[in-house]
Formats: sequence, C-alpha cells, structure tokens
Amino acid sequence: MRVIVATFLTWGIFVMWPPFASAQMIDLTSPDPVAVRLAELREDIRDERRDAGIALVTGGLLSVVGGGLVAALGNADPFWLSFGVGSAGWGAINALLSLSLFDLGGGSAAQIEEDRALRGEALARTRERVIRAQHDSATLFAFNLGLDVFYVATGALLYFLADQIDGAEEQALLRGYAAAQIGQGAFLFAFDLAEWIGAASRADRLAELPIPR
Repeated sequence: MRVIVATFLTWGIFVMWPPFASAQMIDLTSPDPVAVRLAELREDIRDERRDAGIALVTGGLLSVVGGGLVAALGNADPFWLSFGVGSAGWGAINALLSLSLFDLGGGSAAQIEEDRALRGEALARTRERVIRAQHDSATLFAFNLGLDVFYVATGALLYFLADQIDGAEEQALLRGYAAAQIGQGAFLFAFDLAEWIGAASRADRLAELPIPR
C-alpha cells in the first residue's frame, strides 16, 4: 500500500506542479549558461585574432610590394636599394608569421562548438585553460615588445655606425637597411603593444565568468 501511495504522490507532483517538472527538464537538456557564455567569448577571441592576422599580413604584404618597388625604382642608389630589399624581407617574414593568427583548419571553431556541451569539472578546466592561454599570449606579446625595441635600437645603432666602415656605397647600403629595420621595428612595436593589451583584456573578460560547480 505504501508503494502505491508513494507512486501516486510522485506522479501528482510532476503532473500538478509543471514548474517543477520543467525545471528538471531544463537542468537535463539545456546547455550550462557558463558554457554558452564561454563559447561566445572564445568566438570573439577567434575573431579578434583573425583581425590581428589581417592587420599583420596586410602590413607585411604592403612592405613586400612597397619595398620591391622602392628597390626596383631606386636600384641606382645604394641607400634606396638596401632600404627596399630590407623592407620587403621584413614584410615577407611578418606575412608568414600572421598565419598563426588564423583558424586555417577550422579546428578552433569545431572545438568551441564541441565544448558548448561541457558541464561541471570539465567546464571549469576548460575555462581555466582558455584563461591561461590568454595570459600566455599576453606574455608572448610583452616579450615581442622587448624584441621590437631591440630592432629599433640596433637599427639606429647600425645607421650611425655606418660612418665607421670604408666606402660610400657600403655606408649607404648599411644605412638603407638600418632605416628599413627601424621602420619595421616601429610597426611591430605598435602591433605587439595592441595585441598585448588585447590579450590581457580578453583574459580579464574570461575571468569574470563564474567558476562552474
């Protein structure tokens, strides 16, 4: 008899109190709101990285084309020949480095979609991993800023040391390359500074997400 009464009481709760039943269904079938928000933030990060990649590859290709034109048109002048070749070389390297900022294989997008279904401890670990990745990116860009300062400083040093070598043509060649290095270092400094600030900001946005339980 007690079993029959308990069965009817349980049935009555779910039939006569729909909000209770609906809440149970939502808990079982709806994605965790934290997982949804984390996915949205990760998509924003992917888009921001793509935009940064576009900026870097554009600057690189402009340097390649512009440097090539300067070298071709000014080939009779050692300074402009060296400046053009140096700018084109730096631009080619920057264009290649920009590829790391694109989700070329779509793996990042696929992983974000897959992680929308995460809950509990697995979701908490993913949240921490994504935050750590942004801190690592900020650290990398901060290191790059130091390199950029080095590029500009050594370029300036080479420019002024050109007077110490023999031959007017050799001096002009060194000054031309030094000027190209200074210009490229300044461009990279601006790029890395923006990305350093951006990565730190993204880490802060991610850290605002509540820790899943």
